[in-house]
Amino acid sequence: MNSRRIVCFVISMLMSTVGHAQTLRLGVAANFAEPLKEISKRYQQQTGITTTLTVGASGTLYAQIQHGAQLDVFLSADSERPQALVESGRVGSDDVMTYAIGRLAYLDRDVRAPGIHDLQTYALAPGTRLAIANPRLAPYGRAAKEALHTLTLWPNLATRLVTGKNVQQAYQFYATGNVDRALVAYSQVYHLKKHVHLIDASLHQPIQQQLAITAPQDNRAAARQFVAFLLSDETQQWLAQRGYQPVGDEYQ
Repeated sequence: MNSRRIVCFVISMLMSTVGHAQTLRLGVAANFAEPLKEISKRYQQQTGITTTLTVGASGTLYAQIQHGAQLDVFLSADSERPQALVESGRVGSDDVMTYAIGRLAYLDRDVRAPGIHDLQTYALAPGTRLAIANPRLAPYGRAAKEALHTLTLWPNLATRLVTGKNVQQAYQFYATGNVDRALVAYSQVYHLKKHVHLIDASLHQPIQQQLAITAPQDNRAAARQFVAFLLSDETQQWLAQRGYQPVGDEYQ
């Protein structure tokens, strides 16, 4: 039995103690908001426990928690903020775990079935603009920068990037026609049949999306039950069909 299954088994033992009238307060990074809405709906159908979602940038949610915001589970787009909560003493190390692995995708409006060679070709063309999330603020932006460095394209593109404050805004630059190429989250575009290339994960560091259980004592059992549901094989395989890589032992 792998470590994720062990975690889920242990946490699931709490289920019999959780009342069905509770409401869980979930803070979630924008890139994971849509999947979480569906997961929360399924969770409520199985348990009767309702959820409320606060959607925002990981850094903003982290700051709100540090200033006393009442959230039961914080689902970050990265691992830095949950780990910072551990370092500050806000949560214990066993309250933090990886819940999804993000993947990066290349969008190219001019090519129906683009490959990495198309990114390399257009990066050298005069006037090419490429949208990415801000590498200083967003994990998908950082992964995009790492991939471009690995491909030795960063020097050519660094001054021609159109940066969004998050990966949603980077995608919007492409969707609205402001740019013809972008590096975005695969979960945003997995359903598209054309113009998408899944970036090889070896070109950048894993995009580990971690959560932190920040619930007060009276809601901790319900929060842990929700986390068990999120980490279950069924939910992880559902996420795999929507552009995320399932969590494995190597990321725990």
